[in-house]
Amino acid sequence: MTDRQLFLGGYILFPSGHYAGAWRHPYSSRDWLGRDFLHQTARTLEAAKFDLAFIPETISHNEGFTRHGHSNSIKHDPAQVAGQIAAVTTRLGVGVTLSTSFNEPYNLARTLLSLDHLSGGRVAWNVIQSHGPANYLNFPHAEELTGSALYDRGDEFVEAVLALWRSWRPDALVQDQESGVFADPSRITVPDYKGRYVAVRGPLNLPPSPQQHPVIIQAGDSPRGREFGARWGDVIFAIERTQADLQIKKDDLKAKARAAGRDPERIRLFAAVQPIVGETREIAEARRDFLRTRITPESGTTFLSHFARIDLTGVDLQARYVDVLAERATDGQTESRAISQLDDLLGASRDRVTIAEAGIAFSTSELTPQVVGTGEQVAEQLAEIFGSGAADGFLITPTHFPGSFEDFGRAVVPHLQRLGVFRTEYEGTTLRANLGLS
Repeated sequence: MTDRQLFLGGYILFPSGHYAGAWRHPYSSRDWLGRDFLHQTARTLEAAKFDLAFIPETISHNEGFTRHGHSNSIKHDPAQVAGQIAAVTTRLGVGVTLSTSFNEPYNLARTLLSLDHLSGGRVAWNVIQSHGPANYLNFPHAEELTGSALYDRGDEFVEAVLALWRSWRPDALVQDQESGVFADPSRITVPDYKGRYVAVRGPLNLPPSPQQHPVIIQAGDSPRGREFGARWGDVIFAIERTQADLQIKKDDLKAKARAAGRDPERIRLFAAVQPIVGETREIAEARRDFLRTRITPESGTTFLSHFARIDLTGVDLQARYVDVLAERATDGQTESRAISQLDDLLGASRDRVTIAEAGIAFSTSELTPQVVGTGEQVAEQLAEIFGSGAADGFLITPTHFPGSFEDFGRAVVPHLQRLGVFRTEYEGTTLRANLGLS
C-alpha cells in the first residue's frame, strides 16, 4: 500500500445526472420520491468505503428538463436527503449543496452544523452562488447579483457562517451537574458580523461538532470561482476532459491557494469520471454504446441548449451542428466551455454530425470523461491519473442509479485496493479525518 491514498465520492443526482438518459436505463430505480433507494445507495457507498455522497442542488423548475427527465427535474431538499443517508451509515460523509444567494447565514449554519452533530461529524457544505431569472423569480426579495459581485457576497457569506460555527469554544459546553453550569458564556463569542451584503449577530446556538464544523466543498470554474475555491475549499470538484487539463487546473488551484495564504496540500481535488464497467472490454464498450440509445434527439438537444446557453428552440434536428452553431450562437456563446469541449469530443466528425447527434454525444456524460473497461482496467486507469498527481480522488457519476455504484464497488474497488491506492477500512470516524484534514 502506498502512503498516498485516493478518495472517492458518489454523485447523488436523479432521475438523471451527467448522463441524461439514466432514468430510462433498464437497471435504474423508479423510486425517486421514496427513501428506500437512498438508503440502498448509502449502504452501497459505505460498503465500498467511499468518502462521500455528494448531493447537488437546483432551486427552480426547467420545463424542458422536466419533460425529458434531466438532472434536477425533481428535487428533494438536499439537507433532507443528507439526513436519510446519514441515518443508515456510520462512516460515509455527506456533501450538502446550499446556495449563498438564497439563504441566510444563520439558518444555513445551524442546518449544516445540526446535520454534522447528528451524523457524528460527517457533513460537508458544497458552497454555490446561484443566479439567473428563474431562480430570482422564486426569491423576489433577494438582491440580483452577477459576476464578481456574486462571489463577493459569497465570500462574506462564508466568513459569516464560519464565524457562527466558531462562536463556541470547544470547552464552552460544561454540563457541570454539581455547580449547575450548563455552558460557560465567557467561552462563547458574539460574532456580530457586518459586511456589505451580509450581516448576522450570532452566536449560534450549537457548540462545535465532532469534526469542529463541516468540510467545505467548492466547484466553481471561472477565474473568480477558482479564487473562491482556493480561498475556502477543503475539497474541489473538477470536470476536465483530459489528464493534462486536470493537472493545469490543480496547478492553478495550488498557486491561488498560496496567494490566499493557505497550504495547498490541504486541498483535495476530486475529478469527475463516468465509469462503464463490463465483464470484458467488449462488453463494457457495448454498454457505453447502449447509453446513447436511451437519449432521444429532442432530449439531447434540450440538454445541450441549456448548458451551452444557446436557444435551439425549433431547430431542425437533422441540420449540421456547425451550421446551427453559426446561426444561433452569439460571439460570447461560441466561446462557452461546453461548446469548446464538445468540439474537442466530436473531433474530425464535427463538420459532419447533426445537431441531434451532437446533443446525444453531449448528453451521454455532460462531457465528464468516460472510463471504460473491465473492473481491473478501470481501476488501472484511475490509479494512473491519481499516481500522476493530477487528482487526489474521483467523483463517480452514474449511468444508472444506484446500480452504477454497486458495479463500481463490486468490480473496481477491489482492484484499487490490490493496487494499494485505496483503503480497505475507514481510518477515522469523521469526514475530515478520512480526508486527512484533521
